[in-house]
Amino acid sequence: MRGALVILLLAAAAHADTAPHKEGQYSGVTPGDVQPRDTSGKPARPKRPPPKGTLTWIGFSAKDGGAEVFFQSVAPFDVSQRVEGGALVVHLGLTHLGHNTWRQIDTRFFDNPLSGIVARAVGAARATKDRKARPAGIEARIAFKNAREAREATVRTATEADGMYYAYLTFPEGAEAKPSAGATETGPAVKEPENEPAPSKPKP
Repeated sequence: MRGALVILLLAAAAHADTAPHKEGQYSGVTPGDVQPRDTSGKPARPKRPPPKGTLTWIGFSAKDGGAEVFFQSVAPFDVSQRVEGGALVVHLGLTHLGHNTWRQIDTRFFDNPLSGIVARAVGAARATKDRKARPAGIEARIAFKNAREAREATVRTATEADGMYYAYLTFPEGAEAKPSAGATETGPAVKEPENEPAPSKPKP
């Protein structure tokens, strides 16, 4: 009986969690959308905002063969990039991961140059011969379908209508993108053999 009650409670909690900004989960919700108000007349339950320095949401969308990745938090944070081992490492000036933001996002099956995103907390590291010094924070490793195409993204930041701060990373179309609808593959032209005259018979 107790086991059944736990299952019902978990199911109810999962059904009730319909907020548009699922922390750490990819969804089709546009960044910055404000959750519609409840018109039933019931007082809304106040939600405690996450503490500053928390990565609250990682999002992804495929656009015209390219991709856009965004990171969300309650306040502005620094963003830096470096290409490392065939992937792009994005360092975020945040202190800890929010709920489910540690989960990997698999983007292999979308028409875009990226294959996946995974974030983890890192400590400060001293400079070495091969790497610059690194402050503590959150690092998101963005893998590419073709490691040779790993590159830094175009970054823009904004505080959206929902009051949250977003860092957007835009990636152009990759070389392995699908050809356009009107494109066709053609091979080298082949020259048809010419008809040679029949050899003349020798005179007797």
